[in-house]
Amino acid sequence: MPDPSQLTQFPRPSVAVDTAVLCPVPGRGLHVLLTHPGDGMWQLPGSILRPQERLAEAVARCLREKARLVDRAPVQLHVFDQPDRDDRGWVISVAHLDVLSAGDVGLARTGDDGVSESGTAESDGEPAEAVATDSDHADAPVHRRRLVPVHEVHELSSEHQEIVRVAVHRLRTLHERTPDPFGLLESEFSLRQLRELHEIVAGESLQADTFRRTMLPLLEPTGQAVSQGRGRPAQTFTRRSELALRADSQAVEDSRR
Repeated sequence: MPDPSQLTQFPRPSVAVDTAVLCPVPGRGLHVLLTHPGDGMWQLPGSILRPQERLAEAVARCLREKARLVDRAPVQLHVFDQPDRDDRGWVISVAHLDVLSAGDVGLARTGDDGVSESGTAESDGEPAEAVATDSDHADAPVHRRRLVPVHEVHELSSEHQEIVRVAVHRLRTLHERTPDPFGLLESEFSLRQLRELHEIVAGESLQADTFRRTMLPLLEPTGQAVSQGRGRPAQTFTRRSELALRADSQAVEDSRR
């Protein structure tokens, strides 16, 4: 029987990090960022954990090298530990979630045809695409990047499709009870702008009155207004601080006693 005090006697899985970078694209829906190493297949930005490397360090490294995203702090999403999930061997994946705009990714579309950051025009409605390299390592592999709708990720491995599914579910759940939880809007915004963002994430239209009743207690009016085309200017809001929300919650509890 193996000695439990000697860890080298036990088989060890490899540990990977994979990140679902989700992007609400106005007029096009919720997208996910994919990368391509030049051979193989499109995939989520990910990497095997290196010796003495922490999870957060591995996530930051692969986002920088494969997706050209720096200074990001994705949140841990889920641990995928099915023993046979990777055909290369026993690999446990610690999946992460990050959310940002297509412009922040650097793949914002321009005009009807769309232009990637590399200046290559899109054709036939294909997603925006660009090339990413690790500026710190001249000999690093060149990775292509593209944004695809979250419901069109069939080219991914089944394991990465599952990560996208879980990430989308988590993001939609957060938006059901929190206004713009990842801070994609400007610091001041109208209810219409907030609802339009939440509709992109939800993938469906939201009833305006119900949305208003749900979100207003979580917002602070600015006393300012913004023009939204025809009609009266719309009142703007900011997200209420956690401290203010806790104070209100405590006041409600005190009133019930």
